[in-house]
This record gives sequence, structure tokens and C-alpha cells, in this order.
Amino acid sequence: MTDRYRFRLNPKSWGKIASPWFVFTQVDETDAKECSVCWDECTSYLHCENSEEHILCNICSKEIIENTAFVNPDASIDIKWKCPLCRHDNEIGSWQFLPSTEQIKAKEASTQRILQQAQDVAERHQAPQTPEQQAQQQARQAQQEARQAQRLARARALAQAQAREREQGIQARQQLARQQLEERQAAAVLAERQIIETRLSRIDENAPSKFRWVLSLDWKNSIVNHFKAWIMYTSSNYVENINTCPPSGAQLTALKQEHHYEERKRSPLAPWFNFLERTSPP
Repeated sequence: MTDRYRFRLNPKSWGKIASPWFVFTQVDETDAKECSVCWDECTSYLHCENSEEHILCNICSKEIIENTAFVNPDASIDIKWKCPLCRHDNEIGSWQFLPSTEQIKAKEASTQRILQQAQDVAERHQAPQTPEQQAQQQARQAQQEARQAQRLARARALAQAQAREREQGIQARQQLARQQLEERQAAAVLAERQIIETRLSRIDENAPSKFRWVLSLDWKNSIVNHFKAWIMYTSSNYVENINTCPPSGAQLTALKQEHHYEERKRSPLAPWFNFLERTSPP
């Protein structure tokens, strides 16, 4: 593709079109992750293909607009977002610009009016015709109308064929994007299982069973999850193999206030610091 056939698209317009194509990972509050940009806990986010720790919340993702988006010759744009941490381009899919049926009909009607006006002007400036000339003119006009109908039929058939090809191309790209997404999700599940198995393999054999049980739960690696795991281990309200849901909502907010979570969450002196990476309880 040469540069003269590539047209720059306004970045803000690109953002409005691209935003609905983002496929966000949806989780509940117990599995919330911290956004790498605004540091807020989010339950709807994107993660980079390079690392699941490169998190981007659904609010910040709409501001990640790349200024090198071009409209392709087939009236489509490639949707992607750039990771703010590793600068990796994450492909999402394509957006196809197609004219509406009303636009096509309006264009055909406009063309017909222009031809009719030109014909009316020509007829007004012509001298009176003999019956033979009128018959010849009517025959020519009939031939012109027949040729015009044939051209319109061929144009419609060509437009329909091109539309089918574009639709097939869009469906193929969407299918590929869905397949890649499913593969990434399957790989993420396998990676999470491997993380749990690695975490359990490091635990001291003399560690209490409740400690082993807490670390065997499906934890994502985040500061708030270290805090939740510590709460589950130290609190008598969580019974081994029974109370498997970590604290959330108003309960989690109250626990954060009680233990001064916001002031101590990054301090190595906090009792929950790197709790999920311990080999034995503190």
C-alpha cells in the first residue's frame, strides 16, 4: 500500500469507533486488579499480551489512542491499543465503513434527476421534429435507457459482490480475533493453575493446613489480594474448606479502615506484605 492511498483518521474519531471493540475482562470485586495507569482497583479491564500484570481499566483504555491509525483502501481501519508499560501493540480487529442503503438510493436518484434535466433542456432547444425523427429519437432513447439499466444492474451486482467479499473478510478477521482471544484466555487459565501449583510447592511442610488451604485458592497477584488472604488466614470467621469467598464490598472496606490498609498497603512492615508468596505464616 502506497502512502497516497492511506488517509489519516482523526485520533478522537478513531477512539470513538475503537472503544466499543475493546473486549474487557469482567471479574467480581474479589478478583479486582489495580490499573497500571490510575492505580484504582477495577473489575473490567484489558491486559497486555506480553504480561497479565499490565492492567488497563475500562476508563483508562478509552484514553489510549494511537495517532498512527490509517483508513485502508477497502474503507476499514485496524483496531489496536498500545500498552502504556511495554509499548506492545495489542491487535483487536477491524472496523469496516460501509455506505447505508439510503445513501445508495439517494445517489441513484440524484444521477437520474441530472440526466432527466439535461434531456429536458436539449428537447426545449430542438427544432420541431418529423414523425420519422421522433420515432428515431424514441428508439435511441429506449436504447439509452436499456444501456443505462444494464449499467446500473452491473454496478449493483458488482457492489453486492464487493459487499459480500468485505463482509466475508470482516467475519474472517472477527473469527480470528475470537479464536486468538479464546487461546489467550485458555493460556491464562493454564498459567493461573501453574502459579497456584508453584505457590503450593514452596510452602513449608510443617505449615498449618489452613495456611495451605488459603494459598490454594485462585488468587490473582495484587496487593489487595495479599491483604484478603491474610484476613482469611487470621480471622476465625473463615473456616477451612467452607468459607471460600474472600471479603468484599462493605466488609472489605471496613477491614481496610480497621487495619489502615491505605497507609500501609505498600509497606514491608505490614503483616500481609507478600502474604501469598510466603512459605510459612508470619
